[in-house]
Amino acid sequence: MAAVNLRRGSQDMSKKFADFIKTQQVSKADDSIDWKKQRDEWLKYLDDFYALVESSLKPYVEKRQISISFESKQIFEEEIGSYEVKSARIKIGHSEAKLDPIGTLLVGAKGRVDLVGPRGTARFVLVDADSTGPRITVRSSVVGQDLPPEPPRKKVERWAWRRTTLPPRITYLPLTDESFQDSLLEVMNG
Repeated sequence: MAAVNLRRGSQDMSKKFADFIKTQQVSKADDSIDWKKQRDEWLKYLDDFYALVESSLKPYVEKRQISISFESKQIFEEEIGSYEVKSARIKIGHSEAKLDPIGTLLVGAKGRVDLVGPRGTARFVLVDADSTGPRITVRSSVVGQDLPPEPPRKKVERWAWRRTTLPPRITYLPLTDESFQDSLLEVMNG
């Protein structure tokens, strides 16, 4: 059996490996993020979301036409670690839907909750209150040149829960009693 020559192309591989290691290093900016604070903010916004849901369904819950129950769920997010959140089950007759929190470390949103029912899934995202949909920015550079500096990001002043449409044309719709009830109807009734 022939021995494998690990040195062949080793300079190219060493440079690629060294470049990879550089990209994996934690920057000073990453060190300054208070991950516990990020998690706690997300949990507060999640409680606000459930308050909106309960308010939307309150007349039906009071008449015992709908029941809502909460249970614990473990989420693991890379920077935050493992933590516990509430998920909810909504029961209408023999049909049931689940509000399933996905997490807070997402691209383009501060949080997401999926409403999963027998006929599909609706997504709710915590985004900039002024946003009507995701924005994608692309930066490019020429090989061998540094990437141009990233433009300053607008600081989000207000976060709001929105119903999101599915790709490819994602838009954010206001979360109201009516839009939540429509979402529930959609995932439970088809």
